[in-house]
Amino acid sequence: MSGPLVIIGAGAIGGSLGAHLARAGHDVLLCDADAAHVAAIRENGLRIEGPVDEFTVTVPAVTPDELPDRIDRAIVAVKSLHTRAAADLLRTRLAPDGYVLTVQNGLTADVLVEAVGADRVVSSFVNFGADLMSPGVILQGNVATFRVGELDGGTITPRVRELAELLPYAEPTGNVLGYLWGKEAYGAMLWAGAVSDLPIAETLERSAYRPVMTAVAQEVLDQAPVPVESFDGFVPDDLEGSLDRLAAFNRRSAKTHSGIYRDLAVRKRKTEIDEMLRDVSGPVFDKVAELIHDIEQGRRVCEAANLDELAEFVAARTAA
Repeated sequence: MSGPLVIIGAGAIGGSLGAHLARAGHDVLLCDADAAHVAAIRENGLRIEGPVDEFTVTVPAVTPDELPDRIDRAIVAVKSLHTRAAADLLRTRLAPDGYVLTVQNGLTADVLVEAVGADRVVSSFVNFGADLMSPGVILQGNVATFRVGELDGGTITPRVRELAELLPYAEPTGNVLGYLWGKEAYGAMLWAGAVSDLPIAETLERSAYRPVMTAVAQEVLDQAPVPVESFDGFVPDDLEGSLDRLAAFNRRSAKTHSGIYRDLAVRKRKTEIDEMLRDVSGPVFDKVAELIHDIEQGRRVCEAANLDELAEFVAARTAA
């Protein structure tokens, strides 16, 4: 295959990966719908800041309408609510022998499979933290688990090994869905915490909120169709102990609040909650989603009172 590795979605995760790849000398093309972000990268390069590393790379960047007609390999790193738009960009562009890797949150591969076919989609689990701070500038908060694998699991294929060798921090796995379902459970805790304005670590370790966190994560684990993997302090069979380990993990990161919180409180934009609701449901998570929708629509703000309300809701269910 020839041509650059095209990263669709050059924000926090896609931009971080693209910057590391470009610095290592790989042929990369960034694509993002944010014209100001693309313009800043073109003018000043892409800047990575934070405790992990600080550097600026010169890397080509385009908006979707400027993509080439043929793409050999792609990474999709857009928010899950924009997956269909990314899939449509690849539908006629992806080479017959090409493939696309999703590095998104959630279980988004089905949308890409519909567009390009199951044999051309590879999945991954990404847990390092990053934030887009301003056009052309990304904060990478830490280094964490990154696994790449085939959707049907089992065999670690040559393309999975190739991607694991290419991408920073990545390792191959035969159970990528197990990692993704683990992140769905951990992610449910982050969704719950994001209705407050507290740092991630505090929402996980405060005694008043621990029942919320374990209850919402267990709801997700009960729906997982595959064995769920452990990572970065999260252990599916020990949710109570996971809270302390995950709090410590997050305290070591320069990223103090989740991307969900930043969408709600900083960027004032739609979150991925409706896409999450496609994958999981349950009384506690549905209550979390209700609060998220209220914040999105301006009926609430992110504050600890919302998390207190969740704690009361869980306590009432437990008592009943």
